[in-house]
Amino acid sequence: MTDPIWDEFLQFNPNPNPSSWYKYHCRSCDHTDWIEDIVVDAFPPVEPEGFPAIVCPECGGSFRCDTSEPVKRSRQHPDHAR
Repeated sequence: MTDPIWDEFLQFNPNPNPSSWYKYHCRSCDHTDWIEDIVVDAFPPVEPEGFPAIVCPECGGSFRCDTSEPVKRSRQHPDHAR
């Protein structure tokens, strides 16, 4: 299965740099997701681990970087990468 938007993007950007993706975990509801470096880098690193404070999109709780999970390099969300 192909993604026409991604395929069109690659026509004009054949060698885009992969993003760094950080695994985040909510301390309240256990929601997890990968957060792209463009989001992480946009906010000051105020948490003890050196990452920004992010609000969980599911419950509004403390969404913290799971530093035990290695950073992934990918051009797409790691759960959707080809």
